[in-house]
Amino acid sequence: MKHLKEIYIAPREALKKLRAARRLGQTVYIYGATGYGKTELVKRYLANRRYHHFSCGEGTAGLGNVQEREWKELAGEAGGKEHKAVVLVDDLHMLKNKEGRKIVLEWSKKQEVWLILVSRSPVPSWLMPLYVKEGFLIISEEDLNLKEEEITDYLTAEQIPFTGEEAAYIREKSQGNAYVIRHTILRMKEGLHPGDELTEEIESAFADYLENFILMQWDTDLLEFLMQISVVEEFTLPLAEMVTGNCRVSELLEKAEEAGNFLFCTNGVYRLRPVLIKALRKKAAKRYGSKGMMDYTYNAGLYYEMHNQIVPALEMFERCGRRERVKELLVRNARLNPGNGHYFELRHYYLQMGEEEAEGNVILMAGMSMLYSLLLQEEDSEYWYGKLKDFAEKAKGGQKREALSRLVYLDIALPHRGSVDIIQIMKRVPSLLFDRGIFLPEFSVTSNYPSTMNGGKDFCEWSKEDRKLAATIGRLVERVLGRYGKGLVKVALGESLYEKGGDTYEVLTLLTRAQMETEGGGMMEIEFAAVGLQIRLNVFHGEMQTAKALLHSFETKAREQGAVQLLPNIEALKCRLALYEGDKDGVEAWMKTAPDEGKEFYVMERYRYLTKIRCYLSMGEYLKAQSLLEKMRYYTEKFKRTYIRMEVNLLSAMTKQRMGGAWREDFLAALRKMCEYGFLRLASEEGAAAQELFAAESKAFWEKELPDKQWRTRLMAETGKMAVRYPVYLKRQLAQRPDFCETALDILRLQAEGLSVNKIAQELGMKAETVRYHTKENYRKLGVAGKTDAVLAARDLGIL
Repeated sequence: MKHLKEIYIAPREALKKLRAARRLGQTVYIYGATGYGKTELVKRYLANRRYHHFSCGEGTAGLGNVQEREWKELAGEAGGKEHKAVVLVDDLHMLKNKEGRKIVLEWSKKQEVWLILVSRSPVPSWLMPLYVKEGFLIISEEDLNLKEEEITDYLTAEQIPFTGEEAAYIREKSQGNAYVIRHTILRMKEGLHPGDELTEEIESAFADYLENFILMQWDTDLLEFLMQISVVEEFTLPLAEMVTGNCRVSELLEKAEEAGNFLFCTNGVYRLRPVLIKALRKKAAKRYGSKGMMDYTYNAGLYYEMHNQIVPALEMFERCGRRERVKELLVRNARLNPGNGHYFELRHYYLQMGEEEAEGNVILMAGMSMLYSLLLQEEDSEYWYGKLKDFAEKAKGGQKREALSRLVYLDIALPHRGSVDIIQIMKRVPSLLFDRGIFLPEFSVTSNYPSTMNGGKDFCEWSKEDRKLAATIGRLVERVLGRYGKGLVKVALGESLYEKGGDTYEVLTLLTRAQMETEGGGMMEIEFAAVGLQIRLNVFHGEMQTAKALLHSFETKAREQGAVQLLPNIEALKCRLALYEGDKDGVEAWMKTAPDEGKEFYVMERYRYLTKIRCYLSMGEYLKAQSLLEKMRYYTEKFKRTYIRMEVNLLSAMTKQRMGGAWREDFLAALRKMCEYGFLRLASEEGAAAQELFAAESKAFWEKELPDKQWRTRLMAETGKMAVRYPVYLKRQLAQRPDFCETALDILRLQAEGLSVNKIAQELGMKAETVRYHTKENYRKLGVAGKTDAVLAARDLGIL
């Protein structure tokens, strides 16, 4: 980090490694992007030592001159017991010629030299053989970035008032970059506070710095390529070739990787740092003008369209002003069912479209009806259904056939209409459509949910006569739905029997046969329902490893066959298995990818929302759980979702009981409805979490409230078995375990030993003010007011 009134806070991990390398006499390779304080760290460390500093940005003449000197003489000048000459080679990423590289390689082999190499990029290919053979000590960008405790030390040293939230915010937004942190602290000294406005100001200033001082150091061909590809946030090799029209993309990407630590690649997808993209776009606007950049944007849109990536394609076409292409893609998307389409993501495109623009297009009218239903706006959905119906009455030929097909599709699929009349509708389909040579469009039965009874629609009522319906209308359903219904009847019957605690072998037979039917030309979403139920069955019987193996196999298949629409719910199902095992790391990792219900609520995310509620319960975040439950409750009431309403009541009872609220009404509502349908597994699968509610009341209470003795006895027995098999499932926590830094933990440990603030400061080699700051933050995170309570709470959480 640069000087700020002579105050310098070193990144501790990097300094620790540098000292270790000095003791060992090991070559050091330091790398990180601009602003991470690479050179400053070395200069500060070597401040009281003699050393030789060479910058590759100034050419290689200096390197050649040193080559002529006597290394033993230099070692003698270095002094000290190590008797090694200290040589710092800076800006190594700018060393392009073979002569200079040869000199560096020779230096690294000399016993009398301690070599420190500083670069913006990871170890380049020309150094890799030596690195593998000799082994450098690597100080990476991760080591260089300043952690929250170092930022608090810096703020304290500057005597700037701050809160723990502000220090955490600076760490998050700066990513530990010393340049950004220094700029932030300068502005805080002027009276500003960390926030979005200050972050935007600093990011813009940093982007200007990159544009004016860093980009100009790059080769022209590399800079042009990166400016052109900056129209997208991330890219693959084929996308980059199409956007830029450049056949040397692979070569340029290699050059980019050695120019600095700004390009990242994961599974073939490249990403540039956001601040660099901002700098590149500013420079590109000056170089190519808006018209030139539109051409590259259009190329990106074409690529996305060719690869059926509708959402980014629309974004590109809108940015370059190609409105006609936007409408074409909206029509294409509206042809898809909600499980495969992108209705919610593209809603603003549909909603900003004029009514007259959609009125003459059958696909768009049907799409608008479906979209409004998904947005919980039934009246608007029916309005567009009426528009389509009026159009069908007047239309002729192909347009009439298309309109009739879409009307029947909406009759069956509109979410807000429920499932009451579906049997009668399906009975009419052959005469309405098939006899006229008309067929239903693409259909989604499950909405990518691992369930058929609780998938696109709620079919709890059908469960009351499951065997009869399977035998009587099963063939009709599969005929009407065609390939979209292959295996459906067997999965639905298997699911209904499983929920009621039916014979395991019969359930398994139905599910495996259904899976085989889907493999013969059916849909993977039906197969997902079959596999998902097999996983539940295995979990229920304590076969967790079998369940995980089944899910892994299906996930692999889904990825290989490009069924990406299933992946979010596959990941959610993985998280549910992690909850049973008490795998907190797995749960926390999934939560980072979970949909944000605070930002927007989308009914197609219901499986992930219900998974997230369980995660909230396991983490002790009960208010968040209840807030999301109320949103789900509203949805179940509007869309007549009986099964999810039972599930919501069950989870709500758990949440309220843990918060000390009135929980019995919700719990009894769920159980009574379950008893009506004969369902057991919805509650018994909750194991220890549900058993806690049963244990909260007397046997007499349950006998009175749940008079069906046979059903009640079996439910409690199954719940007890699940509680024994998975004792940590949704286990309540006294508090959420915060993310304590190492310094905070050291302070807690020393407090537990009875040390005072001043003695802790002396023990840890820091100022008393810093100890007080961490102590205050520890109390806040633990939700306590004093030292004794903090130590007890920390022990309860298992961090002491």
